[in-house]
Amino acid sequence: MDGARPTIPIAVWSTVDVEWRHSADLTKGFPSRVELISSGPIGRSRAAYFVEWRALSQSIGGDRRLLDRSGRFEDLFVTAPLPGAGRLSITAGQFRTLLQVDVSQRLSVSEPLAFSSSVPGEQASTSRLTSLRAFSASGRQPGARVEYRSGPPSAGGWWTAAATLPLTGEFTVPFTDAASFEFEGRPKGVFLEAFHRRGLSSFGGHAFVGNAGRNTATAVVTRDIGGRLALLAAAGTFRSSAGRDVRLSAGGELTLSRVVVSGVRIDHQTRQNRDPAVLFYANGHLPFGPAEFRQALRVQVEQRVQRRNHTTTVALSHVF
Repeated sequence: MDGARPTIPIAVWSTVDVEWRHSADLTKGFPSRVELISSGPIGRSRAAYFVEWRALSQSIGGDRRLLDRSGRFEDLFVTAPLPGAGRLSITAGQFRTLLQVDVSQRLSVSEPLAFSSSVPGEQASTSRLTSLRAFSASGRQPGARVEYRSGPPSAGGWWTAAATLPLTGEFTVPFTDAASFEFEGRPKGVFLEAFHRRGLSSFGGHAFVGNAGRNTATAVVTRDIGGRLALLAAAGTFRSSAGRDVRLSAGGELTLSRVVVSGVRIDHQTRQNRDPAVLFYANGHLPFGPAEFRQALRVQVEQRVQRRNHTTTVALSHVF
């Protein structure tokens, strides 16, 4: 548009968490996130970039102390169509492997277990590198992906198929030892995914075949009912050196108004001594400000009910 003022494609997302772990008699309040997000086309090409960098990143670790991983990239990738390849595109950088369900847009505080739970890799020289060798469908790591889409969105829906080569590592601007820059050129394995989407409903699945004798296979169904009720069901088998088990997540989210959504989810892992978890959560989103400087306040409340892990989490975010 003539006379339009140029804009800078950047957003800032800051969050403060308050967490009560009733079973562990633990209460903590802390700033958990200051995140810079930017995306857009690269010059006049058909390529695009996406960057999500956490200048501040804190969470409660297994030792009940704050784990500071400030300086890490959540996402750092470029995607572009393959020249002369029709509906094929390639993505390279650091990103989530899972396409069918974008857990970055979840309304709950926690991710569904069927996507977030990992299979361990080989033991490394450090505990950090050992943890980065693990693989989960929703996990982020460096890699490359080739994606095929059957066509543009239509009334009948479309198919998507993708093959991803995930690598071990994490891209960071190191502020702490827990966020050191790490990269191994050896692939963890190959991640394959195929699904059919129509609007917000989809069905499909994904599989991972990796080194260290590990593999996974998961079926996923999402269903949108009337634009107000969203359902999710995912179940898969997971195999590693620790054995084989089944992990599942199932739940629904109800839109109560334009600014409030409530949900419930069941997560379960069949391994011994693991109890099913029921999660109740609500999400409130309040946009405000002029169009040229749009902002939003967001509050997330999640109650985890599990025999040995009762946890209440409240996250208050400001996005601008």
